[in-house]
Amino acid sequence: MGVVLFVGWKVFNVFSGHSFSQVDFTANAPLLLGCALVLMGVNWSLEAVKWKQLVTSFKVLSFRDALKGVLAGLSTGILTPNRLGNFIGRTIFVDPEYKVKAALLTMLANLAQFVVTIFFGCLGLLILGLHGLPMGSFWIVLMAVFVLLLGLRIYIDPALLNRKPFNYFFSDKIVEGISFVGETPLGLKLRVLSYSAGRYLVFVMQYVLIISAFWTTNTFLTLGGGVMVVYLLMTLIPSFFFGKLFVREAAALFVLAEIGISDSIILVSGFLLWLVNIGVPALVGTLFLLRKK
Repeated sequence: MGVVLFVGWKVFNVFSGHSFSQVDFTANAPLLLGCALVLMGVNWSLEAVKWKQLVTSFKVLSFRDALKGVLAGLSTGILTPNRLGNFIGRTIFVDPEYKVKAALLTMLANLAQFVVTIFFGCLGLLILGLHGLPMGSFWIVLMAVFVLLLGLRIYIDPALLNRKPFNYFFSDKIVEGISFVGETPLGLKLRVLSYSAGRYLVFVMQYVLIISAFWTTNTFLTLGGGVMVVYLLMTLIPSFFFGKLFVREAAALFVLAEIGISDSIILVSGFLLWLVNIGVPALVGTLFLLRKK
């Protein structure tokens, strides 16, 4: 709620000061926005390939069905905390007896993206620290590295969750499913991490492209580092709706303003990024869900 109020307050200030009227396109805006739109397809295609490979052990999916499942999962996850409900849509093309395993593999895919985001977030903190910005302080970096190592440990060996006292909270079916996920070959896990890294670099590039459509800068390294820290904060801050729309804007207002980007450009860029990467794909995913029913 605090995040929503903070973003709402910033939006009110921007509107009351007529700052939105000062937002203007740069000379290369059509090309930059066009590239960001093309990268939307690359983003979700990488996620579809990742999902297709994860479920190969019990279900042979075509790329088309994998993409449908991923987009359907996006539409079911958009209104759940931290998008945890994306497994609901992803399992629509999976036989009932494999749904628990598919749901847990969805969590594994999410964890791979989490690990990658924390890793690059640490890199972003270091970049900002080298430029003298406060987000790159030693203690913040140290905490992020600890979370990274913990997430990576669980990703490599999910069976740790089947040990006491954690297994007391799981049903026998979930314990069995975690064991199944833990048996995923290390090579496949590393490939999934590489796909996740590819996705991450794509949506960092999209954010930089969209901001650059409204803001001219020669400090692309600093801007990229700032975007990485925004995604780090997005990952660590709980969100309850709309695909982290308000969380991203709150994080961006906190981080990117330090680089010199105006609140109005941050808000416009964040909304466009949400529309391209979440809003439109989730709408397509909803259509797949309705057809499946």
